[in-house]
Formats: sequence, C-alpha cells, structure tokens
Amino acid sequence: MARSAYSKKKEDIEFQYWERCRNLPEDKLIALLGHNDFMLAMEAAKILQLEGGRRVIKQAQMDCSDGNYKRRALAAFILGQIKLSMLEEKVSLEILGHLALTDKSALVRSYAVSSFGHRCRRNNKNAGLFLELAKNTVLDKSVNVRESTAFALSCFNNEASIPLLIKLLNDSHSLVRDWAAFAVHMNGYDSPEVRNCLVLLLRDGDFDVRFEAMVGLAKLRDKRVTQVLMNELGKEPVYDDLVEVAGDLGDIALLPVLYKIRDQFEPFDELNTSIEILENLKSKL
Repeated sequence: MARSAYSKKKEDIEFQYWERCRNLPEDKLIALLGHNDFMLAMEAAKILQLEGGRRVIKQAQMDCSDGNYKRRALAAFILGQIKLSMLEEKVSLEILGHLALTDKSALVRSYAVSSFGHRCRRNNKNAGLFLELAKNTVLDKSVNVRESTAFALSCFNNEASIPLLIKLLNDSHSLVRDWAAFAVHMNGYDSPEVRNCLVLLLRDGDFDVRFEAMVGLAKLRDKRVTQVLMNELGKEPVYDDLVEVAGDLGDIALLPVLYKIRDQFEPFDELNTSIEILENLKSKL
C-alpha cells in the first residue's frame, strides 16, 4: 500500500532526529526529553529506552510525576520496554497502572496502557494485573486509550481477555475494532460470541477491520467467511496473508480463485501451500 505524503515526511523527520540523537551522551539525551518538539524528544526517549540503565529508569519513574504531560508520556513510553530488575518492574507497573487510570491526559493514559502491554509481553505473569486494569480502560472516553488497551491485550494469551475484547470488537472506532480483531486471532481465541462479532465485522466500513476479521474467521475454520474471502482474493492487490489463510480455512470452494491467482502472478510460497492443502482435502472427498 502506498505511503501517504504525510507518512513519508514524518518518517524523514524521524530519521533526521535519530541521526541527531544517536551519538549523544546520556546527559544530553535526558535533556532532550524536555524539548518542545515532541518528535525529537521521542527519538531521545527511544535511544534511552534501548540503552537502559539505572539512571534512565529512575529518571523515567520520576518523570511520571512531572507537571508536563508530554514528559509524563515519554516516561511511560520508556518504562514499557526498558530492561528492569524485579523490584524496578514492580514499581514501574504500579506507576503505569496509576497513570493509565488517573492521569488527566489521554496521551499519557494511552502510553501507560501500551507500556503495560509491552511489560506483559516480556513477562506473562503481569497479565493478571493488566486484566484488572483493562476492565476500566476498555471504557475510557479516549479512543487512543481504548486502542492501546486492545493492543495490550494482543501482547499475551489469556482467555480471561475474551469478554474485554468482545467489548472492543463492538467499539465505535475502527482503530479499536482493528486491534481487537488482531488480538483475537493472534491468540487463537474462540467462542460463539467472538465468532459472531467477527462475522459482523466482515461488513465493516474499514478495510483493515474486515481484513483482521477475515483472517480470524479463516483461522477458526468458520466457513461463513468463504464468500467474503473469495471476493477479496479476486481483487487487486492480492494480500499474501489472505492467500495463506485460504489454506487455514480449508474450504475447497476457494481453489478456483487460487488457481486464477497462480495464472496471473508468479507462484509464491503462501499460494503454493494453500493450493496443496486444498487439493489434498479435495482428493479425500
């Protein structure tokens, strides 16, 4: 998919800021966290997060109480993926949970929720704590916080997430529905209500949401997706992920459209594999 002019410009600026920051010493990087240009401050935060260290951790924990909401957001971001000791992680999770629930800034709450999710990815033992937190954040008035909640729920596998994801699958905003559907199929969650939600999302106005719903239902081998998947595979561009899940779905009705793709394009692994799976199924009928 072609990048928008805005996205390209943003990426160019980020690269320029990374070039500016990458060789700076820790003191100067910490100083940049207070810069008025949030993108520049974020590049400094990314490098500090990667480099880690006790001073950076202490600074981030302290900045979570800063009067400037951007500084708090950057601090929450840093605590998401930086290497922490057990004690540092315990303290950081308490801080992130507090920010996620009480901070006045939706930006800060959103970063805190995402960072909590990253900590769950690094240590699945944190999932229970996040599930309690998410009971509140799924209802947050900010779409960014709800989107971050859906993302965070994709970071670990726990079936207790299903009721929360069902709420998010029915969210009013497409970005939230998109991440929720991704979380469902990424973790292989299955229930009649989950399936019915995904079927409804096949008619969603946002292609990305429909895409995730198609993938999710195909992986669950739910043939209510067959016709929609067939229609999508008949269009251009052809998405490798959808070709791949055609094999997962296991419906031989998809063979003609897969053959057509093979006739139009150079064969590729996902296509060959899906055709082989479906032809084997057909041979056993």
